[in-house]
Amino acid sequence: MRLPLPRLRRRAAGAEKSGKPSGRAAVVLYRCPTPTDVLCPCGAVARRLRKLELEHRVERVPYKRSARPEIVELTGQERVPLLIDGDEVIHDSKRILEYLEWRYGAGGGAAAQDDTEPSPPAAA
Repeated sequence: MRLPLPRLRRRAAGAEKSGKPSGRAAVVLYRCPTPTDVLCPCGAVARRLRKLELEHRVERVPYKRSARPEIVELTGQERVPLLIDGDEVIHDSKRILEYLEWRYGAGGGAAAQDDTEPSPPAAA
């Protein structure tokens, strides 16, 4: 018998929020409960979000992968980090970092363009 998946948490108690308000839907980072931003790939994503001064919310998920039904529901896998930016759901720390640089990086990305879709990053 399969149990129904719980709904995504709206805001966990003590959820972190930082960055500048932007007038758009906040970015949500699902990450491991490691207390430092140095030891894991989740920390690299958290550091980049702070560096870009993006408004974001952090949801810490359990270490035990089988206790992450919301991650499985979103991506079909149990690993973090996972970034949700509006309708975009990105997993894998390297892809998240590339996405953040492309979308919000020093080149301007979507923030510099007025309501136009940015072109996707070039294939390597």
